[in-house]
Amino acid sequence: MKRILAGLSLLLVLALTACTGLPTTGYVNPGRGPQGDEAQQFAFVPDGPQDDASPTEIVEGFLRAGSGPADDWATAKLFLAPGTSWDPRARVTIDRLADRRATANADGSSVGVQLTTVAGVDANGAYAPAVNGATEALSFTLARVDDQWRITSAPDGVVLYEEVFPTVYQAASVAYFDPSYSFIVPDVRWFPRPLVASRVTTALVDGKPSTWLAGAVKSAFPDELSLVGRSVTLSSDGVAQVQLPQAALSLDRTTLDRMQTQLTRSLVTAGISEVQMTVDGTPIAASELPVKVTRVDPSPAVLTADGTFGVLSGETVDTIPSLSDAVEALSPVSIELEADRSLAAVLTQEGVVASVLADGGSFALDTRPGLLPPSIDAQGAIWSVPRSAPTQLRAYTPQGVPQEIGNAWPDASEVVSFQISRDGTRVAAVVTVAGVREVWLAGIVREGTAVSLGPPHVLSFSEPGAFDLAWLDDTTVGVLTSVDGAARLDELSVGGRGTVGAVPENAQAIAGGSASVRVLDDTGRLFSRRGSSWTLVASDVRVLAVQQGTTS
Repeated sequence: MKRILAGLSLLLVLALTACTGLPTTGYVNPGRGPQGDEAQQFAFVPDGPQDDASPTEIVEGFLRAGSGPADDWATAKLFLAPGTSWDPRARVTIDRLADRRATANADGSSVGVQLTTVAGVDANGAYAPAVNGATEALSFTLARVDDQWRITSAPDGVVLYEEVFPTVYQAASVAYFDPSYSFIVPDVRWFPRPLVASRVTTALVDGKPSTWLAGAVKSAFPDELSLVGRSVTLSSDGVAQVQLPQAALSLDRTTLDRMQTQLTRSLVTAGISEVQMTVDGTPIAASELPVKVTRVDPSPAVLTADGTFGVLSGETVDTIPSLSDAVEALSPVSIELEADRSLAAVLTQEGVVASVLADGGSFALDTRPGLLPPSIDAQGAIWSVPRSAPTQLRAYTPQGVPQEIGNAWPDASEVVSFQISRDGTRVAAVVTVAGVREVWLAGIVREGTAVSLGPPHVLSFSEPGAFDLAWLDDTTVGVLTSVDGAARLDELSVGGRGTVGAVPENAQAIAGGSASVRVLDDTGRLFSRRGSSWTLVASDVRVLAVQQGTTS
């Protein structure tokens, strides 16, 4: 009975917030699979235009009606004069409601709206934060229709205030492959909740990767192949069916299996667990392929205060044969391990970047002054850069052959911290631009033997005090910052939005774990977070190593 009452109370709260907004924090996680593409757990039902409403009230009501995407924003269109063209799917502007101001001219024929923008979502569902304090002006024209004010011209797109946006739109990942077709790389987008499955499928089959990621990933779907129709249908047994043209029957089995893998991995983030490609209603023979995992070993790798390097197991450290001795001999201040632990990248106390191989051999790779802790890519190259010279980013073979990386962090004067994603397709970095610290992503573009970074994608325009960064999982970057002497953890989604949380006092280093976050403080105490609580794991730790995945 208590559970029923609680559910009724929640529905009442949601209904009451249809006009005033629902405070929302954290990430939006897909729920159980829908029973159809229009199914959803909750939907705003905004009011239509009221009789004798003023021009300002009409425009304000129209903006509020952007929270109702049902029937292609049918309620919002009631505010428009007949024949008025308006495309609600063109973009989403996310703003602060408290700062929104609408002002009509003297005769009511036009209304201007001033916004303080937080972020935007483009027609492809890609989210981008706005610069702090950014503003935007929208202009509307109105006329009398049957003695009621109606909008005759409106900017394309909808405007949602930041608390309501994640209730109306849902994050989902369009799945691509890395260039070797070994890893799945998620391209996080935001789509209206009633349409998410169809929009994800359309984005994958008929669309392109996000601009910043485009050169770093691959899709098995041929450019000339398009969906038949624009929706995902569910069979009686709950299997999502994706209709493809006759041309799909001429594709080889490897391509079809890769397509099936991308569809399955994409639609599971929209709440659909089983997918079937069809042509004229007949299923296509295809199977999901296994891909490499990017999770991290549940046991942290550490260098202890007594100089022992290995994997922490309870209160003991299990050394890695040959590798541990060579790492210890370098007196490292940072360590990164390849997924199979056959290679380590080290920054020594002398400021030299070095490699350590499985047989115990080591090579000094980079001796330039002011080097940052290095990172290992999926091909086993070790990346290194001086903090004050971002454009001088290089990748070294483990034996020391260098390669310049093109287009490295343009316009940045400093790189504070960087790390390559475990799938090898993306690099995250804290950079300084015009004196302000920001968090950037970039795709890693490989064209023949040349390697470069794609255009930067900003995750955060303002991260004052940011000093360390780590990939926590495939879609989340953790950033340690110090504000007024107090450390905090900012968790930023690669598709926008994030959370701010507390960390142990005097935190100095961060690393991703298996379903956890690991933090080392300046006294050598190692903590692990599961849920919202931090647990002391070990003491007397000198270095918390980054692990680029696991072989298990």
